[in-house]
Amino acid sequence: MGKGKGQMAKFDLASALTRKETRTMRKMEFMIPYWMARCPNRGWKESPEYFKAEELREKMAVMEAKAKKRWEANFC
Repeated sequence: MGKGKGQMAKFDLASALTRKETRTMRKMEFMIPYWMARCPNRGWKESPEYFKAEELREKMAVMEAKAKKRWEANFC
């Protein structure tokens, strides 16, 4: 085998994100348990805290998709 010539490049989220995106993703990751800990015991799926945590998850998914699309434009 050689020095890895001809291998397909694999998507790595950590290297595909910009510095600003990395910082905001890290903040969002730590804010999800923050909001989930503040959910009430009963009716927690209807609470505003749960919706805030879900909103953060959706924003993270959008950022990951944007980074993947940018990576595919550069390497594929």
